[in-house]
This record gives sequence, C-alpha cells and structure tokens, in this order.
Amino acid sequence: MQRSQSHAAPVATSEPLPGLRTLVPVIMLMAVTYVFYGWDRLVMPVELVEIRRTLNLDQKAAGFMASIFTLGIAVLSLPAGILVARLGLKRALGISTLVFSCGTLLSGMANTVPMLVAGRLATGAGESLFSIALLMIIVALFPRWRGTAIGGATAIFGLSMFVGPRMVLAMQDMGGGDWRFPFKLMGGAGVATGLCLLLFVPDRLQAEEAAPAILGDFSWLRSRPLQAVYVMAAANGLCCYAYMSLFQTYARIGQHLTPTQASLAFGCFGIGNILGGVPIGLVLDRTDRFRGVAILSALTGLTGAALFMWSLHETSAIVFSLIFGVGIGGIYGNCYALARENAPAARASLAIGVLLTVYYLAASTSGYVFVLAMGDDFTANLRGALLMFLLPYTLAACVMFATKRA
Repeated sequence: MQRSQSHAAPVATSEPLPGLRTLVPVIMLMAVTYVFYGWDRLVMPVELVEIRRTLNLDQKAAGFMASIFTLGIAVLSLPAGILVARLGLKRALGISTLVFSCGTLLSGMANTVPMLVAGRLATGAGESLFSIALLMIIVALFPRWRGTAIGGATAIFGLSMFVGPRMVLAMQDMGGGDWRFPFKLMGGAGVATGLCLLLFVPDRLQAEEAAPAILGDFSWLRSRPLQAVYVMAAANGLCCYAYMSLFQTYARIGQHLTPTQASLAFGCFGIGNILGGVPIGLVLDRTDRFRGVAILSALTGLTGAALFMWSLHETSAIVFSLIFGVGIGGIYGNCYALARENAPAARASLAIGVLLTVYYLAASTSGYVFVLAMGDDFTANLRGALLMFLLPYTLAACVMFATKRA
C-alpha cells in the first residue's frame, strides 16, 4: 500500500510554541473540557424515557429531540471555521466552552419542549466552535501524526462514553431523580472550565494557518477526494448518532434490557472508540489512509447491522457495541485527518468546518431516521438494520474506492 500524501505545513507562528511545562496542564484542561463535552451528549439518551414521560413526547418526537443539538453544530460549523481563525485558539476554546455550557444549564431549567430545544441548540452552537478549535490545536501540535493524535482525542471521548452513562445516572440520583439535575451540574462545571481556558491557555498557541480568508478561491472544495471524505463523514454522522441517541432507549424498550445493562453496553461502545482511535490512526498514518477508511467503513456497516438485526441479550449487546465503537472511532479521527490533508493549509479550519457541517447535518436527522427504519416498537428487524447501517457505510465505501481509482 502506498503511503498517503500529506499537505502538512509547518506550524505558522510568530513565536515558538509554549514549552512542555505549559502545554501539559493546558492539554489536561482541554481533556477535562472534552469529557464534559462528551457527557453532555449522554444526558438525553440516558434520560430519554423519563423526558418522554415528563414532556409527553411520542417516539418520533423523542428521537428527534435526542439528536437535535447536532443541528446547532451543523448550522454554525462553517462560520465557526472562520471564527476560530479570527478569534485565535485561546478565545475560541474559552468562549465556545462557555456557550455550550450555558446551553447545558438552560436545558437543565427547561420545563417545556421549546425551552429544551433552545438549550440543546445553544449547546450545539458552542460545541461547533469548540470542536474546530480543539482539532486545530491537535493538527498544529502533531502535524506528522494527525490520525494518531486525533485518535488520542477520540480515546478521551471514548472514555467519557464508557463512564458517562453511569455518571449521568449517579448525578440524577444526587438530584433526587430529576432528569434536569445532570444538565445543571455539568453546565456549571463547564462554565468553570471555560473561564480556566480563557485564563490559562497561552496567547501564542496558534493554528497552522497564518490568517483567515473569508473570500477567495473555493475551487479546492470541488476536489474529488475531499468530496468523498465528506460523503464518508455524512454516513458516519448518521449512523454514529443513531446509535448514541437511541441505542439505550432501543435496548430498554424493544430488547427489555435493564437501564444498567443498556448503559454498560453503551459504555463498551466508548471503549471501542478508545481501542479504535489511536491504533487505527497509527496504522493509517503509516499506510494508505484513504483506502483504509473505505475498508473500515464496509466492516463497520456490517457490525452496525448485526447489532440491530437480531434480538439482543446483555452479552451480544456488549460485544457488538464494542466492535461498532472501534469502527466509529477509526473512521471519525481519520476523516478529520483526510480533510486536512486534502485541503490547502491556509483553509484548514474552514475544511474542518465543512466536514463538521456535513457530519452533524446527517447526525441531526439520525434519531428520526432510526425510528423510521426500525419502527416505533424498536424490535430488531433485518430490513431496518440494513437500511440504517449497512447501506450508508457501504455506499460511502464505494464512493471512496471509486475516487481512489480515478
């Protein structure tokens, strides 16, 4: 296999990067923030049964609500790509954390559906800016090992997925059984970390691009490899968030697993992210990333379909969730690396912004599409599993293979 081509450029900074003693605490602080970012996404899936009862939602409306925050990410990812370059990484990280944490707090105060929607959209808006800033830091610090470094970030996210469902349930117990309390607790903690990021991230930490350009030549977006990467990102966003948003409800209602069993299986999906992120990134950094992602996509589609086409018990839910998480984690990180490698260095944040827009637009429909494919009763069925998981990943893999041959 041929080594994938990289358009890496040196980190464009007017000053040298901060020393290790400065960077390690900052990276640790960003990792803590990323954990809150991950846990916020779990409150709705874990608490969805209770939220449905409180707000009197039907199954399709509940599925839509479970992934609605991703619409905020999708809508603002393009302007966020420009804002990150204009604000600088320090302010982008701090401000975005404050915005998504305030959205989480608002969700915790919601007594009506419109108020909850507003809170989730605000959370998504902040997370769009945060995602781009975080990824720009990673590719700036590790230009030769992008896939591996982003896989490391995916591992942090996966760890938060593993412990997150049980943490949400524990926080709910702390709040006397109120589903709103985890939102309030994490929103407050997120505000504190946002203020710390504004105070402690060095000003001279810069992204790879020297200056943002809003107007100019956008012909690079017509690159066939880049368009193929965006197709893959759309498939991955749709299927990943279908699982993340509704697996626990599916397991409890349709498969009659207990909340603890469903949360354990979901947590193993997070472990799969950890196992898939760094090792797959390391392999694809040294081989052919494009073809490797295409092969991984086909295998992930098979695993996702297997998870939902048969009746589940605790062991099968754990095993298939773990393997599915490995594929999701590997595709996720390497799509970012491919977007960066197939875009001009001066448009890196914008290329990632487009990727996030595509990924989260697909994700925002995932809950509704999952209910359409699997049915309101959430029973396992072959047709729904093939349509929901195998078809998108197979089509994306075919597009990437066709592009590679062209």
